[in-house]
Amino acid sequence: MSSKKKGISDEQLASLADAVLELARKLDIRHPELHGLPPLTGTEVAVIRDVHTRPHATPSQIADATGLQRSNVSTALRALETRGLVRRETVEGNARSVQVVPTDLAVDGIRRIKAYWSLRLRQADEADLAAALAALETLARIADAIDVEP
Repeated sequence: MSSKKKGISDEQLASLADAVLELARKLDIRHPELHGLPPLTGTEVAVIRDVHTRPHATPSQIADATGLQRSNVSTALRALETRGLVRRETVEGNARSVQVVPTDLAVDGIRRIKAYWSLRLRQADEADLAAALAALETLARIADAIDVEP
């Protein structure tokens, strides 16, 4: 592993990762305010996030988008379906293919999570929030550039 990339040190990159992880910790959805949400594994969270942002995706498309193994996506979908968070629909004209959609329960849970995140983030200074929002596209590009498996 290189200690420098374009003049950026490993220590600086570690500090960036640490700040992102600390923010994620403070936005943890296991907070008591969100009681009643079903507990989900990391894989299930990745799958439900993708289903919510891209309803009607096929399990293979979900696997490609999340970088998860197809078998792990299938396992997660079964668990999410059992909990009433997703529904599989047959693709019109192709009875062998299914698309996955979030249920109303999932949509409501995600709405509650986003409201909680907003409430937590509003505790920060408005100028700091504006600066962070200005970096959203950059952070998304960084996330896209990182391989799922190193």
